[in-house]
Formats: sequence, structure tokens, C-alpha cells
Amino acid sequence: MKTLILANGDPPSSALARSLTALHDFVIATDGAAHKAALLGIEPNLICGDFDSVHEEKARTEFPETEFLATPDQERSDLEKAIRVSRERGATAITLTGTGGGRSDHLLAAYALLLRYHRQFPLQIVEDGGRVFALSGGFELIASPGDTLSLLTFDENTKVTLAGVKWELNSHPLQIGTHGVSNVVTSSLVRLSSTGGALLVCHLPLNSDCLLPF
Repeated sequence: MKTLILANGDPPSSALARSLTALHDFVIATDGAAHKAALLGIEPNLICGDFDSVHEEKARTEFPETEFLATPDQERSDLEKAIRVSRERGATAITLTGTGGGRSDHLLAAYALLLRYHRQFPLQIVEDGGRVFALSGGFELIASPGDTLSLLTFDENTKVTLAGVKWELNSHPLQIGTHGVSNVVTSSLVRLSSTGGALLVCHLPLNSDCLLPF
């Protein structure tokens, strides 16, 4: 089951929201994103959180058929709690959206969640600007010539093999910083793999149709 989670950051465009909703089987909104879901015309299957960011009565009026689940754990963010609930409900792949804007620590925490959970199940962030996911090992990415692909690491031991781009790599050490930023896709299929540390892969497509769930 593919699950979409709407976080309480800047919401996606209406067009992207419609596309993502159609591509997923189950939709969760964190409590702070409930009103944004209503504005986007998204009816979540589930709204969860500690309900400190939303007027619960109003949300229940807006979404009378939606399940509400209180998750009061203060040691995790509402977004991480939504991910854990998704897995408990049977999610096999998860897309996060609405993670940008607002507090910078929340955005960094969303990237940290990619790194924390990527070895357990497919997890990505998709916004209007593109998609981000973490990678350890190998992956084949559907793309289009002219797309931008950036690779970031926080581990000096990371080595990358990359094909289907302008600047290909073969077990090449990737430096921390901007070393892997702004490569250009030249093929409809990009093959990439890493050893050592994990990568954050940023895919910025020319065509939003490439923003597919895993």
C-alpha cells in the first residue's frame, strides 16, 4: 500500500496534490495540515497528531468521514508519528509532501527522517520543485534527459557509481558539500549506487509526470 502524508509546511500546488492523491492508496494529514488539506480539496483517510496545531472540532466538521487518531508522544514530531502510523496500517512505500517553508529545523528533520528510515521501506519527499530520497546501495531512477540530479552525503567514506548523466561516476569518492550538485540527466533511466555512507538524492524533473511513487 502506497501512503501519502501531508505535513504542516508549505502545501503543494493543487495540481501536484491531485496527482499525488491519485497515485497513492491512503492519505494521512498531520493535525497541523488538516486545514491545508481542506483548501487543496484533499479528504484524508486519517488525521493524526497531538492536535495542538489545529482546532479539532473544526477539522471534524470539515472531514466527517475521516478517522482522527491522537498521537500524544512528545518525543517525536507529528510527521514522524504519521510515518510510524502509516507503517502500522500496512504502508509499503511512503511519500511526504508539504515539508518545506516555515521552520528550518522542521525541514532538516524531514530530511533526517529520510536517512533514518530509508533502509526499512521506500520513503521520499515530493514537492513542486522535485523529489528527495535517501539511498544506500543501488537504485534505478526513471527520469528524462535534461532533468537535474544532485547527490549529497554527510559521510566522507561515501563512494558513488552513476550512469545515465552528463558526468558519470565509477566508485568515485563523494565529498561532503556541493561536489555532487547539479548533474544533468542524459537518459530515461539513471542507474546509481553507493557504498559507505548514505546519499540524499535530489531529482528535479523538467516534467512533473516523473514524480512517481516508488
